[in-house]
Amino acid sequence: MKKLKLMLAGAVMSVFAAEAVASMPAAPAPEKPKHYSEWMTRSEMQRQPKSYLLDFSDRPKWSYVMGIELESMLDTYLRYGGDDIKAYCIEYTDTMISPAGEIRRYNLKDYNLDNVRTGHFVTRMYEHFPEAKNLRAMNTLMLQLNDQPRTKEGVYWHKAIYAYQVWLDGIFMGLPYRVLTASMIYAPEQALPIYDDAVDQVKKTYERTLDPATGLNRHAWDENRDMFWSDNETGLSQHCWARAQGWYTMALVELLDALPEDYARRGEVIELLTKTFDNVIKWQDKKTGVWYQVMDSPTRKGNYLESTASSMFAYSLLKAARKGWVGQSYRDAGIKAYRGILKEFIKENPDGTISLTDCCAVAGLGPGMSPSVKAAAPKVKENTRRDGSYDYYLSEPIRDNDAKGIGPFIWASLEMEQLGYDTSMKKK
Repeated sequence: MKKLKLMLAGAVMSVFAAEAVASMPAAPAPEKPKHYSEWMTRSEMQRQPKSYLLDFSDRPKWSYVMGIELESMLDTYLRYGGDDIKAYCIEYTDTMISPAGEIRRYNLKDYNLDNVRTGHFVTRMYEHFPEAKNLRAMNTLMLQLNDQPRTKEGVYWHKAIYAYQVWLDGIFMGLPYRVLTASMIYAPEQALPIYDDAVDQVKKTYERTLDPATGLNRHAWDENRDMFWSDNETGLSQHCWARAQGWYTMALVELLDALPEDYARRGEVIELLTKTFDNVIKWQDKKTGVWYQVMDSPTRKGNYLESTASSMFAYSLLKAARKGWVGQSYRDAGIKAYRGILKEFIKENPDGTISLTDCCAVAGLGPGMSPSVKAAAPKVKENTRRDGSYDYYLSEPIRDNDAKGIGPFIWASLEMEQLGYDTSMKKK
């Protein structure tokens, strides 16, 4: 009987407790951050507390994707502060660069331009938080670019396994880093040939990858015309992949940012950027303001609006207009693109974070076998699935929060925030 009374008393207490909890006011929802740049930065930090494991990594990785995303976070810190953001950025360089300046899991002889891009973030960190070990790593990457194999016309191969091939991706990965770092660590007379070389390379790449029918640039060009994905006459791949066009566009913006204001050939880069913008805007979706995955085939079945490239174009247009390199009509196109990104791709999550949706996870071409490629990279393995066809670009996975889109989205947000835009404004 005593036991029964205790059980009944406990049940009554449980009911009172449940009623008390139910009558308590609900906890206030977290206050929405004022700026999308900070909101996305802190969302990513919440999703992955270790910066060296960004982009779904399961081990520390030296990768251009980390470099791009972390550099945008660095710019967010420089604009708004936040010691936790600063520490998050420093954690990456401290993990991936030893006290002696050795880069973890990096091999110079791969001649992989993707691995150079991470150095752009390291140089930016060195600019604001100088460390000798980071300078040594920067010099190692400059050594790679000094010896990077080139086409007969003097344009970098994308990688040793992509011998004799020029990819739009690689132009972004290698040239902005080389120009930025040269401007910081070399005397003007030593840096000048590097500036000239960069301008020559972006111009030759534009000419070689241009599709006159669309005004856009194809993903890649094969000098030897012996890759399974290249045209036998032109050497071109089959399509303009939107993110490749985005890489190239951002490369021009970053070169202008790094080149000295009194450099004699700045006008050539501005002219090239204007031509690129004019054609990019022609392919901007009129309804949404963003761009399709296979950029030159927007109406074909299965194509989809893609967020990483759209973020790259929005950022590039907005920054170029703010800097005065192009007119205000380009800014208007950038604003339209940014509003489209918020409407089409930004998702608010129950945990208070935001996500960037509809990101193409990856796309490439080959590798393909040929005697010249095997001579440059004897261990290369052929991958004929990556043939540059329309169906191929649609076959790659789509995911949320790909670092290749997060970085440009944060940069585009920082540009919009300079125009007074914040999260209280409607997505329209």
